Amino acid sequence: MKTNELSILEQNTTCLTAPDDGVNHDPHAADPAPGDMELAPAAPGNGVSLFFRPGERPTAAAIAALLDASNGEIMARVTHRPADDEGWLELLASGLTFELTGLEPADAAAGGDTVQIHGFDRAPLMTELEAIHLLPGRHIAGGAGLPPVIRTQAGLAASLALKLPVAAVGWQSAQTVMEPRYFAQIVVNWLAGGTFPALGLTALLRGEDGSIATRGLSRFSGCEMQLEGAAGEPPSETLKLAIRIVDYLVRQGSITEPREIDTPKGRLLLEPSRAGRQLWVWRQA
Repeated sequence: MKTNELSILEQNTTCLTAPDDGVNHDPHAADPAPGDMELAPAAPGNGVSLFFRPGERPTAAAIAALLDASNGEIMARVTHRPADDEGWLELLASGLTFELTGLEPADAAAGGDTVQIHGFDRAPLMTELEAIHLLPGRHIAGGAGLPPVIRTQAGLAASLALKLPVAAVGWQSAQTVMEPRYFAQIVVNWLAGGTFPALGLTALLRGEDGSIATRGLSRFSGCEMQLEGAAGEPPSETLKLAIRIVDYLVRQGSITEPREIDTPKGRLLLEPSRAGRQLWVWRQA
């Protein structure tokens, strides 16, 4: 890892404090549907996928020109540019390196699977789109789950999503796809101190028993979470509680011992699995 990148990763890594209600009220947020527990294969990685219609995927030259012309609006610059036909660039943002791959004229990056979609009035047919990927650079790949890396990557992806003809944005570790303006809005709100955007940077998947399980939360907190369902509770209320818990876990980080917390829905028991990769959330009487 480069020295300047290491020093940035070692700076303040505390997570943000949520607003009082702890709920993302975005009207475009999709409610996970029953049957979403039939999961696709494991998420491909820690990248952000920017999807384009055929013929609209940018070249390395177009990205370089966009950054040069942004007058600091996009806080990134090109630090390595191989031959254009290789289809990738290295970018420096907030002292951290990222790679942008799948650029024209090279082949598009792999699209990956999708388990939830957010923010669209009418979602595009993903098989008709072509992707580029924004990935943590090789020097920081081992720290891809650290808050400075995630926050910088998300902010850079949001800027690119608004400045390029992006048709959809994919958050790979959650296998979610979002409308570009929706993605930019939830990221900007989060980076400004708002609630963690659980409906987008994680997937919240409802089981037939009314429980809700996360996908992609482990990148932020070290484990996935499953919230016990409650008989008679409206699905929207269970979803709000899951969003609140996800926000709490992102702020708290890894939980290694059982813990009780109070919520507007009552007391909850957080119980980590022995392996530490799963957190069970039980309702307490």
